[in-house]
Order: sequence, then C-alpha cells, then structure tokens
Amino acid sequence: MQIKDLIITANRNLWRNKLRTLLTVMAIFVGSFTLTLTNGLGDGLKDYIDKQVRNYEGNAVVFVRRKFEQRNPRSSKAPPEYVEGAPEEEFDPNTLAVTRDQIDRLASNFPEVRSISPNFPVRAEYVSIEGGTKYQTQINAVGRGVTQKLEAGRQIDGPGEIILQYTIAKAYSEDFNTLLGRRATIGFKAGNPATMQTTELVIVGVATKGFMTSFFSSVDSETEKRIYDLQREGSPDYGRILSFSMELANSDEATIETVKKRLDERGFVGETMADQSKRTQDAIGIFQIGMNLFAMIALLAASFGIINTLVIAVMERTKEIGLQKALGMGRGKVFFLFAFESVLLGFWGALAGIVGAVLIGTIGNSYASKYFLESFEGFSLVVFRPLALTLIVVLISVIAFLAGVLPAYRASRLDPIEALRYE
Repeated sequence: MQIKDLIITANRNLWRNKLRTLLTVMAIFVGSFTLTLTNGLGDGLKDYIDKQVRNYEGNAVVFVRRKFEQRNPRSSKAPPEYVEGAPEEEFDPNTLAVTRDQIDRLASNFPEVRSISPNFPVRAEYVSIEGGTKYQTQINAVGRGVTQKLEAGRQIDGPGEIILQYTIAKAYSEDFNTLLGRRATIGFKAGNPATMQTTELVIVGVATKGFMTSFFSSVDSETEKRIYDLQREGSPDYGRILSFSMELANSDEATIETVKKRLDERGFVGETMADQSKRTQDAIGIFQIGMNLFAMIALLAASFGIINTLVIAVMERTKEIGLQKALGMGRGKVFFLFAFESVLLGFWGALAGIVGAVLIGTIGNSYASKYFLESFEGFSLVVFRPLALTLIVVLISVIAFLAGVLPAYRASRLDPIEALRYE
C-alpha cells in the first residue's frame, strides 16, 4: 500500500463515524479560526503602518526632541510621602522646547549633519484654488532629506510652493495634472486680535493616499516659518521649538546609531522613520502573541479530542487491524495509517477555520471601509497573507500529528493473533 493509498484510506476511515469526527474537527476549527483572524488583524495594522511610512522616505533623516525625564520617579519600594500644603507641581512644556540658536549649537557638534529643519507649529484654516471652494486643511513643511510620495508633480524645491493633499486635489479634479502650476490660497489667522490672512502658493504636486497625507498639505519651509512668525511673534513661547530633524550626509546604520547615541548623551532623543515604524510594529506583534495564546489553548484542548478520537478508533477497529497485519501489513504502515488520520483531522479543522476567518474578515473589511474606516485611505481591517495561512495549516497539522502519535503507536504494536480474538 503506497502513501497515497494510506492517505485515501485514512480519510475514508475518519468519516466512518461522522459525528465524532465532525465534533473533533469543530474543536480544531475554533483554534484555527482564532489564530487566522488575530494574525489577519495584526497583519492589517502592520500593512497600514507600512503604507503610511512609505508615503515618506528619508533614510538619512533623524527626528530629534528633548528627552523627557520625570523629576520625582515613583519607586515601588519607597512611594513618595504626602506633604500637606505642598504646592502642586505643574508640567511646563517649555522645558522640552529649544531655541534655534540651541539647535544650531547642537548641530555644530555633529559633523555628520548636512542640514537642520525645525518643526514650526502653524495652523491653517482653509485652502482654495484660484477662488474656488474653500476646504479645511492643515499645513506642514517636509524636512530636508525627506521625500514625499506623489500621485502627480514633483517635490518642493523652492519658496512659495505647495503639495496638495490628496482628498482636496480629488475634490477639484480627477486629473491631478490639470492642477499643477495653478495657484492655491492658504487662509490662516494671525495678529492680535487675530484676523484672517492669506498667502498664495504654486501647486507643484499632489500627495498619495494615506492617513497623514489626507489631512496635511505640504508647504516649503520658508512659507511655514513666515506664517509661524505672523502667528506667534510676541507670544511667550515664540522661538521655542519642540522638535526638529537632522539630515545626515551618510545614511549607513552605523552612522545613524552613533548620532542617536551622542544625542542621548546630550539629553535628546533621536529616531528615524524605521524606528518609529518598528516601535508600532513591535506593539502590534505583542498584541498578536497575546491573542494567539488563546488560540493555542483552544488547539491544546482540541489535541486531547484527537487523542480520544483515535484511541476509540483503535479500540473499535482492533479486529480489522489484526486482520490487516495478518495479511502482511507492517507496523510502519499501521502507524502511518493512524498518523495520517490525526493529520487529516488537523488539516480539515485548520482549513475550515481559515475559510471561516477569511469569510468573516472579508465581510468585516467591506463593512469597516463603508462605515467607520472610510477616512482611513488604504487601510484594510484584516489582511490575510498566503504564507501566514499556509503556516497555520502546517502548524495545526503538526500539532495533530503529535497528538496522534500515541494512538498510532498503540495500533502498530497490536499482536495480530490477540487482535483477531478481541471482542
């Protein structure tokens, strides 16, 4: 009897007792369904984060901010005592801010730095194109060394230019190329009392789809600084910057790690786009591991069901096994016959769970995109990767095989004469 024949026979034997087999498969289904759906949710989040990161590229850019240190860190061994009448400590955001002079002095200690881009906080009210409909928008300047992915046009390379956010560009025209070279008016409030002011910029590009690019239009750094001066000049926090970016001359990993270490020694935190993405991906990975533990518990319970099913099958088919061995079937083939039965239990349960999870995930994606995730461009709630689905089938089949080893070994060791006498 060849392996193919063993598999066919094992599958036929399984369905002799349809109810028992079905109940065992359903137990495996629960674990497979949970494992597939939790991995799909995690992969969906990772895929979305990856798409957002790809909207901007800047391998040689380090984003910098002051390191936040608690003044009175709590200790589990010695909690702080309450002092009646003590003034309440308030957090001062300016302790995390730096001036442009401080940034320049810091950068002078880093020969690897090619340029500095302060992040000036500005607020826009609207954008319109040549007197057309006004749409709410926010603006920011993309730091030097950062490249933005575009649907049309080019990067900003001079003053008075803007890359329009995708949703606004689409509201004006389906053909983005017709918007290039036209003038956009940015409205913002400035002055004391605040009055509406405007500035005109030339549209040089349209951003790709994405969460960030669906809310922000990118302007040149000179325009950002000019609006910042108009909005903040004379205020107590004028000239104080919470974050900035450094463009490095070299993008190799060793240089970047050296710069981040030296920044840390000076009381700053430096991160690359890859660091920001990895931190989020790691958090999602922890979520996946936690959820997969529940699936593994279900699979563990299902493995006892496989053992029970095969032990009963061996008892029911003792005479049959004895007859097969008497007719020349060796121990190895008997062992593999029952081992294949256990693997097939795992395979059918895994397959049913995957089909159920994919069906629910597809319905969930459709519902989510139509209702509560419609503003998240490019986001799928659940993403199923073929490799991940294949690995789930293999994992569950291996678990099922291990669960079936003992009953299969017991069947292979039966004495044919004693088996034929079995009542």
